[in-house]
Amino acid sequence: MAATKLKSYVCKKLPKGTRIGIDGKLDENIWAKLRSVGPFEFPWAKEGDLKQSTLAKLCWDDEYLYLGYHANDLSINAKKRGYKGDVWLDDVVEIFLDPTPKDKSYYGFELNANGDLLDYRCTFYRKFDYEWRSPNTKTAVYVEKGEYFQAEFKIAFRDLGLYPKDGTKWKMCLCRCDYNKGRPGEYTLWMKNGKKTPDFHLQKGFGWLVFEK
Repeated sequence: MAATKLKSYVCKKLPKGTRIGIDGKLDENIWAKLRSVGPFEFPWAKEGDLKQSTLAKLCWDDEYLYLGYHANDLSINAKKRGYKGDVWLDDVVEIFLDPTPKDKSYYGFELNANGDLLDYRCTFYRKFDYEWRSPNTKTAVYVEKGEYFQAEFKIAFRDLGLYPKDGTKWKMCLCRCDYNKGRPGEYTLWMKNGKKTPDFHLQKGFGWLVFEK
């Protein structure tokens, strides 16, 4: 079987003076102008799944990577987990960033619909370092009950120890867990990865994040 072709997303740099308020609402003009990563895929789809759509956009400046999620959701389910809680058990959106693709480590940021964040460093395979923190990263969620939730991430490059430049390429995975009332979880990915079994944490299946001015 042929290897899965990796997707690529060109992440545009914000014009000078542009500010994004991290309140969970994707209402700044810049979000409307940015291109979406494209429709998420449903590699684990089962008969009867709702297949609720997910939209994600990214941009950057000299200090931060910005990520905005819009997740259509008729039944929003998330508990109060607190910082570093088990947010993957809730409706959650996630980004995994691998600034140094030649090694076996990457960073995870998972934000549930209650606004609770789990950040960590991970090394192959699923060796999670939950002691790692990104203290300068900001996140927020906005919920429109029965319709959708939105999530904003402002991820600090200083916490990752690397600052991208024009033309820099990182590996990236975007994913969502959707728990609907009375139904098993539905899991979606920006791109299907793996030859047989897709996996959120399969580094070689991450797509490319290309930084561009």
